[in-house]
Amino acid sequence: MSENLNDEKNKKNKSCVNPIESCLLSLPPKQFTLLSTIFGLILLDDLSINQKNALGNFIVSVGQTMLTAAAQEQSLQSDSENDQICEDIDDLKKQITLLKKELNSRK
Repeated sequence: MSENLNDEKNKKNKSCVNPIESCLLSLPPKQFTLLSTIFGLILLDDLSINQKNALGNFIVSVGQTMLTAAAQEQSLQSDSENDQICEDIDDLKKQITLLKKELNSRK
């Protein structure tokens, strides 16, 4: 019984520790987009044009950096998967060659 309570406390603690992952990134696309729009509108208040430009460019730069890193990770993962597929194809070709030899030897 106490283990179940500890598990639930740990789940609650995890969601409190990383609210970006547990709350923000789990939102459906429309709500996620709406939230970003609301944040953008809230940040407009009390900023000069220069501050808005600077902050906007900063946020875009952060996003671009994240997208670049994610694209590279995806590319490397894809290359690794492609290498494995090529190895599997080579193995299948070898098996086919062996089967052909075996069939020819039985004729």
